[in-house]
Amino acid sequence: MGQRFRYSRWDGTQRGFDLDADALLNQINDEIIHHGDVNAALRRIMQQGMRDRNGEQVQGLREALERLRERRRELREQGQFDGELGELAAELADIVDEERLAIDQDEQRATESGDERRSEIARDAAARRRLQLDALPDNLAQRIDSLRHHDFQSPDAQRRFEQLVDRLRQQLLDQHVQQVSSAVENMTPEQMARMKDMMAALNAMLERHERGEDPQFEQFMNEFGDFFPENPQTLNELLELMARRMAAARALYNSMSPEQRAQMQALSDQLLEDMDLRWQIDQLGERLQAAFPNLGWDDDSGLEGDTPMPFGDALRAAQDLHDLDELERFLRDASSPAALREVDLDKVRQLLGDVTAESIDHLARLTDTLREAGLIDQREGRTELTPRALRAVGKNALNELFGRLERDTLGQHRIERTGSGHERAHETKGYEYGDP
Repeated sequence: MGQRFRYSRWDGTQRGFDLDADALLNQINDEIIHHGDVNAALRRIMQQGMRDRNGEQVQGLREALERLRERRRELREQGQFDGELGELAAELADIVDEERLAIDQDEQRATESGDERRSEIARDAAARRRLQLDALPDNLAQRIDSLRHHDFQSPDAQRRFEQLVDRLRQQLLDQHVQQVSSAVENMTPEQMARMKDMMAALNAMLERHERGEDPQFEQFMNEFGDFFPENPQTLNELLELMARRMAAARALYNSMSPEQRAQMQALSDQLLEDMDLRWQIDQLGERLQAAFPNLGWDDDSGLEGDTPMPFGDALRAAQDLHDLDELERFLRDASSPAALREVDLDKVRQLLGDVTAESIDHLARLTDTLREAGLIDQREGRTELTPRALRAVGKNALNELFGRLERDTLGQHRIERTGSGHERAHETKGYEYGDP
């Protein structure tokens, strides 16, 4: 299913361009004279843009598409999502080094004490702990699992490890719930309980919808609407919103290497005790993929930068890249100003900025501007100039023609009266045979 765009009318509060019908007609005047095709003239304006009567440039679709491509490059080069596995591995290695140092120091203190029994016990304990550390697997998930059962010598190393595990558990949980809602981060136990209630209510609503019953969407949004700040107005909008987030999250995981994906899965299996919530989210994902199969579920994110990105930032970037791809296809396919009415201007403003959004809004209203001014009629799919417009086009053509004639003839022939282009002589000469 392709994306549906919503068109919002200009409300007069935005900074805009000063464009009127006469200025527009003047800019398409030549093309109408040469080709007689109003639609072709409007398509040219759509592509190339125009200036309003104050000289402000209204972007055309070519410039908008160039801005779109520039924004895509910026997003792609921001960074990439690797599950922060590299940072986790580095921090874990530092914790292990701290533990090894504590083992060495404890053994040394026991040896320096002169107590043979204490020294022997310390050596045995140190040997056992070193053996455990030497046997740690290279795989990050397995290494974390082994350290969870390690008898730490260093209280500081143990504290750092427990904090790392708690932080990683929170990150993995956020990665799951952010696939469904953009309003959740660093979930508290209370939020977790409410998230479960929301998922249960959502699944119940979907089951009612599939049975042909009233899904009770309004009741659901009244209770759980804070999970969806985008404020969807229908059940289908809600499902498409979640499908887009899940497809973007899938694209992030698709961008990871098979080894990285396997490690992320193993970490999730190991650290996320609430398997029921994970199962509900996974089931919802399968359901949404079946309902919205054309959202690029098998694509990668397109992120190509070198800087690791947190999941939330990477998810937003992946969504923006997908939205840019869809907007690009839409703008390329737009063949008339009326087609641009379907664009979600708020989305364009978010992705490309105010100037591009306002320009597209003006391009979408080109036909309306001329029609409301009484310059064109639309009948049976054809756009024709009205008599008033024809008179204006003819007047413009004659003005230009006589302007050229006047410029071309200035000073190019003899006359008996003085005028511009001649020195004042205060006399005239009658014509005689043979004069040029």
